[in-house]
Amino acid sequence: MLVVAMLACATGCGGSGTPPSTQPTGPAPFDLTGKWSGTATDSSGPGQMTWQVTQQNGATFSGTLSMTDTTANVTGTGAVSGSVSASSVSFSLAIPAGGFGGRSASCTASASGTAQASSSQLTGTYAGSNSCSGAITSGQFTLSRQ
Repeated sequence: MLVVAMLACATGCGGSGTPPSTQPTGPAPFDLTGKWSGTATDSSGPGQMTWQVTQQNGATFSGTLSMTDTTANVTGTGAVSGSVSASSVSFSLAIPAGGFGGRSASCTASASGTAQASSSQLTGTYAGSNSCSGAITSGQFTLSRQ
């Protein structure tokens, strides 16, 4: 009699008789929080790049960016933001008017790209535009966690 009552309850007492299924959620996004610094090169020449980012809600990040064109000795500061899926990173960079010094103070720049993250390195590509010098193409960078 107990077995009949247990079977009846398993299918008719609010349960389905089978445990709830658990769906895999995939790998957790890589945590980019921290400072990343290294080299970059694009159609405007070689340079240095630094990101200082904080990751929010697991998959999105935002922070500050500094890029120095080592040929022209011009530095731009602005914002970086994006999202992370496992170790794949999609991002946007923006340097507003006033973000560059000297003769370039009125210029703006923006770019977007993708990267792959590891525990110690961020390697990616980007393209965009600069309001004073035109298209930014063939961008590549390698940043190391500081």
